[in-house]
Amino acid sequence: MPVTFGQPFKAGDWLHTTQGLVAQVGGATIPLQADEISSHRDGSARFAVLSAQLSNVQPGEARIINIFPGAKVNSTPSVPASPDWNLELEAQVYDANGNVTATLVAQPQSQLVTQIASTTGRRLAGAVATEYTVALPFKNKATGTPHPHLSARLHTRLTDGGQRIRTDVVMENTRTWTASPGNITYSFAVKRNGSTIYTQPKFTHYHHARWHKVLWTGSLAEPKARVRHNMPYFMASKAVWNYDLNIQIPASVLDNDYSRLTKARADQAALGPMGNVMVEPYFPMTGGRDDIGPYPRWTVNYLLSQDSSALEVMLANADAAAAVNTHYRDEATGYPLDLDRYPNVSITPEWSSPVLPAVVDGTTIWTPDVAHQSSFAYVPYLVTGDTFYLDEMMFWTAWNAATPNPGYRGAGLGLAIDNQVRGQAWAMRSLGETYRALPDNHPRKSYFDNRLKVNLDWYAKVYPLNPSAATLYPLNALPKPDQQDVTGPWQNDYFGIVMAQLAENNEPNAYTTLAWISKFNVGRFNAEAQGFCTAYAAGYYFSTRNSSNNPYTSWRDLFQANFPGETCNTGMVIAGYPASSDGYAASARAALASAFNGGITDAGSTYAKWRAMTPAMDADMSRNPTWAIVPRP
Repeated sequence: MPVTFGQPFKAGDWLHTTQGLVAQVGGATIPLQADEISSHRDGSARFAVLSAQLSNVQPGEARIINIFPGAKVNSTPSVPASPDWNLELEAQVYDANGNVTATLVAQPQSQLVTQIASTTGRRLAGAVATEYTVALPFKNKATGTPHPHLSARLHTRLTDGGQRIRTDVVMENTRTWTASPGNITYSFAVKRNGSTIYTQPKFTHYHHARWHKVLWTGSLAEPKARVRHNMPYFMASKAVWNYDLNIQIPASVLDNDYSRLTKARADQAALGPMGNVMVEPYFPMTGGRDDIGPYPRWTVNYLLSQDSSALEVMLANADAAAAVNTHYRDEATGYPLDLDRYPNVSITPEWSSPVLPAVVDGTTIWTPDVAHQSSFAYVPYLVTGDTFYLDEMMFWTAWNAATPNPGYRGAGLGLAIDNQVRGQAWAMRSLGETYRALPDNHPRKSYFDNRLKVNLDWYAKVYPLNPSAATLYPLNALPKPDQQDVTGPWQNDYFGIVMAQLAENNEPNAYTTLAWISKFNVGRFNAEAQGFCTAYAAGYYFSTRNSSNNPYTSWRDLFQANFPGETCNTGMVIAGYPASSDGYAASARAALASAFNGGITDAGSTYAKWRAMTPAMDADMSRNPTWAIVPRP
């Protein structure tokens, strides 16, 4: 039975340039196929897509796979020259009156045969699994004319000598420069050797969106295996924040989420693959939400439980995010829109040069933004290793960079600054995730690496390395971009959480900026002797300047300006919803723990103090562990 999965690695554990990997399974040692390797800054492996061939696995049996460095050996692909794949994709396109206007087809077999012979478009390559990405347009069945917008990408994985074929069928309406982009209404079918194996009833495919469906074909059955990671090691790799593994997610919480997923699928059936599932379609919606945080609540639920239903919920929501109209693929490169080629492009027409083609019939359920954006696809990619989720990360990161006004984002620099502070945090999170996930040999690796470095350099120069910063920001709080005399402590916490993860992964200048902002993020919890009551540290917004527009230079002045007449005492009501797992007091906990993990030593004791001041929150963390980041051992 073949199994393929993603695996992060601690820095220094696997020197992949000189070592291979082996697995010990039930007393037997077998080679591991490793592909799509991404390296830490020190050159050791950070992440890889691993494939193994397991023998004599019985139904319901659990196997422990222990992974070790071993001798480096070649894993030679074994695939037939012309696999028994023979898929045909067919779409019936409808007009606004419900009439069929065209039948579109895509026949990828000959292209796969060509790619096998030339080894082009090959992603995985080894004795266990070999995967090709076959990209092709749809053509009018009657005339042979390619459709201007609808296309398919088939991530085709052959195992067992081609006797099992896994095809991730990705349908895209993502072209950037082709005239008249818009929604497309169609029904869809996949046929194999003339027999229909999958159908999707009529629905409307939104512009600049995509969806996918995984199909297994071949003479051998789909290998139905579940991979559960060693989560302490997974966390220790620093691929993700260090969540509290002592938290047990109750079955009732997982069951409720799965019930919500089932209901959402039923309620949104008419939308087909464009349904939002549990993702908030109106991103600017205020208030606490399941999708807002370092990771969405459903993703943390999976990390802490690795429950099968939690996995399905996480992947369903990641798939739903693909339906958001944020997916712009450049026809010239085959990759998401980039600012090297178009430094002054913007998704907003009045800011863009050149201007993107006007959308025709573009109504969707979605209103995306950066300030309320989730990490949709990163953890799904880490656990599955699927190309679909890797591409999703690139699309979202590219959209984040291309959305702001070029005049404010530094044109081709793509600076995250043209956002709310929380938007800057989430844009930097997306950028860091994409850079870390992309394989070293990916054509876009250096592009996203440069974007990350440019942004981190900018923050370092404007704040910690700026000689004027001490005068402009004496307490090291990031101001609201649209209101320079106000700061949002919780938004500073979000920014600190992301910067800490970048610092943990040794990204240049990340620690420099983290240390600077930690004067505010950590310092405000330790300034009671200087006149700032700790109970109010997790506030909503603070005024940072006096009536003469001069910044407050002491903790006492900041406190008195915002809480006049208050004096610190043990009976003070703690701000920021201290009993709730999703309030500002909770995100402050996450920021303190993250800062410690990023190298700010006094953040550890500050976290312990703040946790002791907010004990009622702990009981609520199992209901919602979104902010349950803890100091690393």
